[in-house]
Amino acid sequence: MRQHRSLAKGDTSNFPSFTNFGTLPHFELGGKTIGLVGGTGGIGQKIGQIARVFGMKVLVWSRSAKTCDAWEAATDLNDLLARSDFVSVHCPLSDATKDLINADALKRMKPSAYLINTSRGPVVNQDDLIAALTDGTIAGAGLDVQDPEPPVAGSPLYSLENVILTPHIGWKRAETRQRLMDAVAENIKAFLAGSATNVVGGVGAA
Repeated sequence: MRQHRSLAKGDTSNFPSFTNFGTLPHFELGGKTIGLVGGTGGIGQKIGQIARVFGMKVLVWSRSAKTCDAWEAATDLNDLLARSDFVSVHCPLSDATKDLINADALKRMKPSAYLINTSRGPVVNQDDLIAALTDGTIAGAGLDVQDPEPPVAGSPLYSLENVILTPHIGWKRAETRQRLMDAVAENIKAFLAGSATNVVGGVGAA
């Protein structure tokens, strides 16, 4: 992220040569650990599969009773935070998960670790995160969701060099929206046929 910001400013000093190996930190993903917070759902499992392709170790912790045998379960959230090089948040927002990633949680992460949030902004306490990014408690963050969205004018998230900020675009791809519409159509057809799918709260076909 810092290299991208440097290039955007016209700074090409870190282009590789036999004498200049660059001054910005960079590393391989192989051998690193990614921790998935609430990562036993469909999205988290897919992220885990992709991470394994890169040779990463995958930890998962979830408040639900669901398990995933494809990778290692962290003993608890604090264990996951302490062991992970990347912490990726996938849990839904609820009273129990609001501010789940707060100052105490961030202090448990490695100073070299990165936080990724693609779930809901308020799962991460944004003021605590900005403080952690500013004072070097963690190395950086990738945020597709914020609290509020968009961040207020003048928010440090716009200018911090260790942040990648995107405008909640993970679901906006044309293919994603088409798949959503296809799923809705299939649900309606199944309901009309008397075999409701994706039932919520035990409510079935009439």
